[in-house]
Amino acid sequence: MLYLKCAVVCMLSFVLQKSIITLFHKLNIFQSIYELSPEKHQQKQKTPSLGGIGLLITFWAGIICFPLNPLVVWIATVYTAFSILGAIDDISSVFRKKNQGLTSVQKAGFQVLFSFILLTGYAVFIKPITLLQCIGYMFVMVGTSNATNLTDGLDGLLTGCSLVTLAGFSFLLSTMPTLFLQSIPLSLGLGLIVFYVFNRHPAKIFMGDTGSLAIGACFAAMAIVIGNVWILLPLGFVYILETLSVMVQVIYFKRTKRRVFLMAPLHHHFELLGMDERRVVILFWGLSLIGALGILLYS
Repeated sequence: MLYLKCAVVCMLSFVLQKSIITLFHKLNIFQSIYELSPEKHQQKQKTPSLGGIGLLITFWAGIICFPLNPLVVWIATVYTAFSILGAIDDISSVFRKKNQGLTSVQKAGFQVLFSFILLTGYAVFIKPITLLQCIGYMFVMVGTSNATNLTDGLDGLLTGCSLVTLAGFSFLLSTMPTLFLQSIPLSLGLGLIVFYVFNRHPAKIFMGDTGSLAIGACFAAMAIVIGNVWILLPLGFVYILETLSVMVQVIYFKRTKRRVFLMAPLHHHFELLGMDERRVVILFWGLSLIGALGILLYS
């Protein structure tokens, strides 16, 4: 029965992504590429975005195939809320015909607002938390969401890294009395596996912020429910690395007018060093795997 459910979810995901690609090509809805990104990326101007819509629908299809639990529903709600925020950003970008939809301040403001509302709901309906915990969890949720968003810059990069992270979460959940939460990494993982068919180099579709913001928020939500946000350090090693590269680049440039990296986030630095995009992706998958293996030490 489990295999049948997984097969249905995968088939749904395939049909959705294929339909989104076809529809967006007909409507001329494409991702606007950042003008300062590596030259090879300009060839991706005609690639549809918003593949995260298919991921969201597939995610919920997988969730309802298994017994529902308040914790599962809360995590799925977190994913949905940040996916909607990402969709607003992506759609705004499409209509403005620019790489940026919402401004950084607007996006951060909505992320803080959404995380506060979601964590308030968690505290009221699931498990009481202190104000200090709420603030800390907000920081983790917003930070992880932004980190996965920054990582989504090469074909298949975030998709592959996310699958590694989900495998780590799945392993961790199997060692704890939270087996019912396995529907989360399984449902999201199945959608990402099928999505990779279309997202691998050369990508036929991007997940956009609709997918990347939601994935990070979902990771944070799972860590919060498990009761240990520190597990995101090994499981999110690549996302942290990408975020730190941007922070270092910005701070150092403001002070010295020079750059530490050829371009940030870090994956673009390796591209500009001359590495093939696919090799960079494999390198970062490897780093993600090394980080995820750290979860074995925790368990």
